[in-house]
Amino acid sequence: LDCVRSKMLVAVFGVFSVAMSVVSGFGLMLHIGVPFVIIVANSPFLILGVGVDDMFIMISAWQKTSLTENIRERLSNAYSKVAVSITITTVTNVLAFYTGITSSFRSVQYFCIYTGTTLLFCYFYNITCFGAIMALDGKREITCFRWLEKPDQKYASLKKSCCVPFGSAPDEHGEDKHPMNLFFRDYFGPFLTTAKAKFFVVLIYIFYIVSSIYGCFQVQEGLDLRNLASDDSYITPYFNVEEDYFSDYGPRVMVIVTESVNYWDGDVRQKLDKCMLKFEENEYVDKNLTEFWLGAYIQYMNSSGNDPNDKNTFMNNISGFLKMYPVFTFDVNISSSNEITSSRGFIQTVEVSSSSNKKRMLLQLRGIAENCEVPLMVYNQAFIYFDQYAAIIENTVRNIMVASTAMLIVSLLLIPHPVCSLNLSLSSGW
Repeated sequence: LDCVRSKMLVAVFGVFSVAMSVVSGFGLMLHIGVPFVIIVANSPFLILGVGVDDMFIMISAWQKTSLTENIRERLSNAYSKVAVSITITTVTNVLAFYTGITSSFRSVQYFCIYTGTTLLFCYFYNITCFGAIMALDGKREITCFRWLEKPDQKYASLKKSCCVPFGSAPDEHGEDKHPMNLFFRDYFGPFLTTAKAKFFVVLIYIFYIVSSIYGCFQVQEGLDLRNLASDDSYITPYFNVEEDYFSDYGPRVMVIVTESVNYWDGDVRQKLDKCMLKFEENEYVDKNLTEFWLGAYIQYMNSSGNDPNDKNTFMNNISGFLKMYPVFTFDVNISSSNEITSSRGFIQTVEVSSSSNKKRMLLQLRGIAENCEVPLMVYNQAFIYFDQYAAIIENTVRNIMVASTAMLIVSLLLIPHPVCSLNLSLSSGW
């Protein structure tokens, strides 16, 4: 126990410094209007890990300085040893997070903006505020050390029982006597330099790379919604039953006519029927479960002896049709000027239990809608998750490549040895 070099209060102020950086970063982002999404709430845990790591590095360098030096020299020596490494890690981390701004998902963009900006604040607080705290604590160290050298006789027993209970006086020259440091210096380091250890490390690394590549190909895309609910939520048994008994049927997809078209025009109806037929011919659609109000309305008009090709007749009979078939009431949007501004039908998807099938189904249905001569859009509430399946691989590969390139550039600028810079970038990519 070293009461002189103990850094308990310094560590407390270090955590407080990280907390201030979170408040500063979040406050700035909220002030300029960057939306706060729920995943941003996880950012402080990342900031805490990075900030505390920098704090330990700075304290470790400070502990290696000599008590005989003045505070200015000790702080200069400590910063000369750790400032570059802290700067490199901060710059690469910030660039890696800012790379996420190019993501296709807004929530990821906002998370990366918040985290990257807060990391910058954390860096500035560490090299300014936390450095000042270490300097103030250095004055305390000198005062305590002088008291231990010549303590008041009235407090000699206090010195023995509290300050140096194991009978070893604090080291004024900053020699590294921590058991963990001694272990790595005297045992683990020399062990790694032996030929057998080197061979064993290379084998482990090769096995690691091979298993990592194999694991990447085994990753399954998708999000199990049960993992988003609490353990006692009724959602979990609901999804269990759905998976066991209804997994053959996928979401019921809306086919929306997004603009006002002449439904009474036979050519327009023919184009719509052609598009609906293409949807029904898709491998992920059950053609027997399609619902479209226009087909039922045309049958209604023909059975009542009305001409569906006359605009006035077509529009004037819709209200009676909807009263007889209320199931279609919300499928037709009629404006105050008696014009159909938009409408919708439904198709039933099947065999889309896997994430790859969901992605293919989404892309194929959107392709059909895009190629249709009538302005169409397909939509279901679950498409927000399916969109992730379509974009996640592209986004991940692009972000890794951009982040690795940024790390390589920063490393080449701040690390004098090109081979070390390359190895650092490759190890970060792995």
